[in-house]
Formats: sequence, C-alpha cells, structure tokens
Amino acid sequence: MPAPHRPEPLEAALSGARMIDEVGALLTLGDDPQRLVAHAFERLGQLVPFDLATVLVRDRDVLEVRHAAGPLVTPALVGSRIPIQGNARLVEALRSRHAHSFEEDEAGEDTFHGILDFPDGHSCLVAPLRSGGEAFGLMTLDALVCRQYPESVERHVSTFASLLALALKQAEHLQLLAERERRLADEVSFFRAETLREVMAEPLRAESPAMRAIVEQLRQVAPTRTTVLLTGETGTGKEKVAQTLHHLSPRRDKPFIKVNCGALPGSLIESELFGHVKGAFTGATSARKGRFELADGGTLFLDEIGELPLDLQPRLLRALQEGEIDPVGSEKPRTVDVRVLTATNRDLAEEVAEGRFRKDLYYRLNVFPIHLPPLRERPQDIRALAEGFLDRFGRQNHRPAPRLAKEALRQLEAYGWPGNARELFNVLERAAILSPGRDLVLEGALAPAPRSTKASGTWEACERTYLGGLLRSCRGKVTGEGGAAAIAGLAPSTLISRMEKLGLKPADFRS
Repeated sequence: MPAPHRPEPLEAALSGARMIDEVGALLTLGDDPQRLVAHAFERLGQLVPFDLATVLVRDRDVLEVRHAAGPLVTPALVGSRIPIQGNARLVEALRSRHAHSFEEDEAGEDTFHGILDFPDGHSCLVAPLRSGGEAFGLMTLDALVCRQYPESVERHVSTFASLLALALKQAEHLQLLAERERRLADEVSFFRAETLREVMAEPLRAESPAMRAIVEQLRQVAPTRTTVLLTGETGTGKEKVAQTLHHLSPRRDKPFIKVNCGALPGSLIESELFGHVKGAFTGATSARKGRFELADGGTLFLDEIGELPLDLQPRLLRALQEGEIDPVGSEKPRTVDVRVLTATNRDLAEEVAEGRFRKDLYYRLNVFPIHLPPLRERPQDIRALAEGFLDRFGRQNHRPAPRLAKEALRQLEAYGWPGNARELFNVLERAAILSPGRDLVLEGALAPAPRSTKASGTWEACERTYLGGLLRSCRGKVTGEGGAAAIAGLAPSTLISRMEKLGLKPADFRS
C-alpha cells in the first residue's frame, strides 16, 4: 500500500479559522447550486487533497450524484443513482452527524462500486449534509492513496459539510422564492391586464350630457396625483369611475387597491390600512403590510370614506399630506407613494357640521370632487348600460346575449331606479335568466314602480310606491338572498333608512 500523502502544512491550513473563512463565502453565492458547489470544491481542494469530490442528494431509497469535481470525474457520473439499501457505509453515513473516513480494506461496499473503478489502495471520506435534523444527502471525498483523511481532517470536513448543506438549502429556498415571485408577478400582470381589458371593453357609458362631462373631468385629472372625491347615491358606479381614473393615469401598470371602509370592523381597519409589525397585538404572529403599502406606486381607493372612524382620520390626513404611514406597533414611519381616491354616498359637509368628520380631512379629500348623478336623472345612459351588461352576461355564460327589445327598453327607462345602475344590473340578470327566448322579458324581474314624466306627485311619493311594491313582492323580507335590499341593489342599512323616512314597515307587507 502506498505511503499516505500528507502535506506538511495541512494541519495549519485546516485550522478552524481558515475553514470558516473559506466556507463562509458560500452563503453569499445566491441561488445557483452548480456555481456554489464548484466554488466550494475549488476552495476545499486548496485545503484537503482529493481526486474526486461529489454531492449526493437523497431521493427516497437512492442517492443521486448531483455535483462532482476532480480528475476522476467521468461524463456518466453526474446523474448516477446509487441504492442505499444494502450499502452499510451509506446507511451509516446518513445516520451519522459527523464525517467518517473509510479505507479500502474496511468492511462494506465502496460508494461508487460498479460506477467507477478505483485502483488498489485509496481513501474515501463521507460527510452527511443535514437540514432540519435529517440528512438530505452526502458529500464524499475520494483519494488514490491510503490514510489520506486523518481524524483532524474529518473534524474540519464535518464543519465544511455543515456549512455546505446550509448554503445548498439557502440556494434551494432562494430558487423557490424567485420562482414564487415570478409566478406572482405573472399572476399580477394577468389580473391587471384582465382588469384593464374589462374596463376598456366596458367603458363608462356616457350618452347623457352629465356623464360626458364626468368623462372629460376624468381625462383632465387622471395625469395628476390629485386626490379625487367621488360622491353620489349607492349604485351609481363610483368604483367603476375610480377604476377608469386609475387606468387613465400614469399609474395604470401599478396596483389598484380597494378598501371598503364601511365593511371593516373598527378594531381591524387601522391594521388593514397601515399594516402592523409582529407582536403588535394579540394574534399578530407575523408582520403584515397594510393597503397603503400594497398600493405603493399605484392607486388606493377608499370606498365609503364617510364610515372611517373619527380617531383614524388624523392618520389618514398625515398619510395624504406627508406620504408617511405608521404600521401598528412600529416606531419607524414608512414612506409610500400612493394616489388616493375616495367615495361616499354621504354628505360629508353635513358630517363635518355634525362633528362626525374632520374638517381638515374633508378639505384635503375634496380637492377635486366629482358627483355622479343618479340613474333617474340620466335615462339616456340606460340603453348603453343595459346592452353592455347583456353582452357581458352572454360571454360569461357562454350563450348568445339577450336582445333588448323596444318594449323592454321603454320599461327600463320608465323606472326610477333607487338602486341606480347596481339595481339595473340585478334586474337585467334575473330577466336574462327568466326570459324564454333571445328577447329580454322583464315580467317577474321588475317590481311595479314606474317613473314617468307624466306621473303626478313628488319623487318621494314615487319612491314610496316603488319600495312598497318591492316589499310586497318580497313579503316584507328586507335582507338576505331574495330580500328587497338585494333586489334593489341597495345596502340593507340604506334601504332601512329610506323605509323609516317614508314610514314603511316590513311587518305591514308580510301577510
């Protein structure tokens, strides 16, 4: 057997400090395992002589050669699969927590038996690659001389293998994160493109002079970062206007984030808007970005802004004025670049007078107000709205779009629509489902509450007649599926408020 080859300066070169210095650089090599292992073996070869170095990764009951370096590497080596069962050396190495050297004359089968033919007299050192308490593979070193790897080398190679395992797992996680980011970016791009397609395919219907004036206002204000306040009754299309404004702006390729201030509990809205740090409150097991940060670079649409709690209004004002937010539990503010659009069906000036809304915030939001008139004031838009909805209904349900006949259009234009466009769409959807043929039939879908320019009485009387007929058809049911609020396209609280104003009681319609 040849005499062991042991360079004189080996012990000094393998000092713990030198080893840590050499392998610590592995953790900075990013997410390319091939480059990482090649660099690792190059540096290791300067400290420990070897003729073959490999990384074997476990795949159930076999070990696959993923990486190899040294003069003994053959083209067929990488990708070879080595059974674990029956190979005592591999089983022992995978169970061990430290490197172990095997000599040719020791019991057990050589790691690469049947794959590589080593000459008589060689050494093999095997170190486990561990993560999470389990071995996911092995690192092997082979030399063509005996007794190449004394105990001191085993200790240092164990340290090297531990750090190599850490670097490999880090690279794997970085690859997974990069792939996840690519998928998320693709999904975001897809949904933004879909949203833009929908907005462009179904633009604001502007047949009436009032809506044409609004479209012109949107074109004027879209290029700026000015805050816009959208006002109007429930169902007039304020969210549609906000989406259109975003897609007309230079921020169209950035996020459009919506928050319904009236739908969030007061205890959660602060965290939803501004985010929180880990441990900020009970249940905050991790940090979370708020809607302001999610909308960074894009547009934040605050619907039902009149519902925002009074104690949170100063924080919103600061975000608007200074572009800074304070996540819950954080002592350091964060800068955001967000264009804010708001909407309400309330009279904010009246809310200010009643002390329910801050005057300074109202003035900051009301820089560029746009009022959306109710549908009853712009009947010229009903045809375009209806035809657009029916086309979409046909596409989504893979059937020909229902035809809007003259009689159906006359009936639609004769209604007062207290639920505005939202109620119109609900009625059209029911009618499209119930119609026996291509022509839209409104019977059974539209409550008997006509609005005619020849009708006598006030608008309030017409509304009382409409809501009375609607409640009668629903047998006094206000909320839930099939209730008057859902049919009218109104928020239950809005409908109840109008009923109280008109003196209508659900119990009177339940018989």
